Amino acid sequence: MASRCGIRRLALAVASSLAVVTACLLVATPARAAFPGENGALVLVREGDVSGIWRLDDLSLSRLTEGNDYRPRWSPDGSRIVFQRFEGNHSNIFVMDADGSNLVQLTTRGGFQPAWSPDGSMIVFGSKRDGDNDIFVMAADGSGETRITQNGFDDINPAWSPDGHRIAFASRRHNNTDLYLVSPDGSNAVRFTRTRAADADPDWSPDGTKIAFNRSRHGTDIYVKRVKHGIARRLTRTSGIDWAPAWSPDGTKIAYTSLRPRRQDVVILDLKSGERLRLALPSTTELEPNWQPV
Repeated sequence: MASRCGIRRLALAVASSLAVVTACLLVATPARAAFPGENGALVLVREGDVSGIWRLDDLSLSRLTEGNDYRPRWSPDGSRIVFQRFEGNHSNIFVMDADGSNLVQLTTRGGFQPAWSPDGSMIVFGSKRDGDNDIFVMAADGSGETRITQNGFDDINPAWSPDGHRIAFASRRHNNTDLYLVSPDGSNAVRFTRTRAADADPDWSPDGTKIAFNRSRHGTDIYVKRVKHGIARRLTRTSGIDWAPAWSPDGTKIAYTSLRPRRQDVVILDLKSGERLRLALPSTTELEPNWQPV
């Protein structure tokens, strides 16, 4: 099983010049109103006294879970949310309906960082149940757990491609953390990035042509790279930590987590204009946003 501290440290370890617009839900407009488009609600994690998974939709902010819940991911049809729940120092995978009802535990031997297959029939996730962090797949009801990486390295952050043919993940090999692509059956593994920096948290663009990720060198910033013959393009420049990017369903924006001294907020970047919206909710920290398909 994966420890809470271990996974968070690993995600952060491998995990501006433009104006930043600060938005407080009590007095201003949230992401969807500020950046209109064909996108659904955001789910995100809040920590502190209101810890749990929350849903942000228009001017409505609703709490879906209470406790140490992380990494929420919408199902492709927007009807369910899969996430990891910490109980003590260990986590497992759970799923619930979009309103927080019908909670079901899917794993019992440990799991973290779940993501859906594009048809919603499968879930990919990480687990440390066999000694090191590996990537597993299972049916959406939790049956048929199958390990697809078995290499002695730490494999984390899985993300399924929109066409269903590949899974991107981060792996520490050759004394560095890079992104890799693998078939859902564990075959045809190829290295996707190759730098002296640490790359993690891949997220596929809706059309499957690009992958957003965070790269850690002197700080941690958001990059995008084309899947075919691409050069990584840097989207943020900071001495802090920008991590966990998530594409909007219309492909025009990326939401991500931004850690600064005394603040951790969700930021939404408009890829065309370069505008940024910081969702600075009062007295809490926010992280790991994910957009509902529409």
